[in-house]
Amino acid sequence: MSASGSDSLSTRDGLTVSTAAISEVPWKAAAGAGVIVAGADLVLHLTTFHWGLSAIGNSASAGIVALFAVAGAGVMLRRDRASRAVRWARHHPWQFALIPGAATAVIVFVLSVIFGSGLFGDVFTAVWHGAVAYGITGAVGALAGRDRGSR
Repeated sequence: MSASGSDSLSTRDGLTVSTAAISEVPWKAAAGAGVIVAGADLVLHLTTFHWGLSAIGNSASAGIVALFAVAGAGVMLRRDRASRAVRWARHHPWQFALIPGAATAVIVFVLSVIFGSGLFGDVFTAVWHGAVAYGITGAVGALAGRDRGSR
């Protein structure tokens, strides 16, 4: 980081700091949310008679979105840790949200290729799942930062 302040980070440095902040994710809570969402989605598919590999892939994709959205939001909301990387992420929630969004998109793309229906559908599925994780993470960070600023 440069001495002139955290606002002057290059894109590469911002991604490096975001990756450092991800190391402080509450992974147990995030994994729990992912398992609950994936399980509930799978039960919904099975009770509505949507059998097959696509039901498993869709449920796993929903679980991945929950995993990374809770992971990213968890970094923003944790009070017990305040490393420089986490403080930077809290001040730049939309830039930080790129990491959970991109990770979601990559994993969902792989799941879509394995369980999916074609390249265009796989790319579209990956992009919108990544966008949801990005949006949730960024919005939680922006709202949490605004709440801290008013106190």
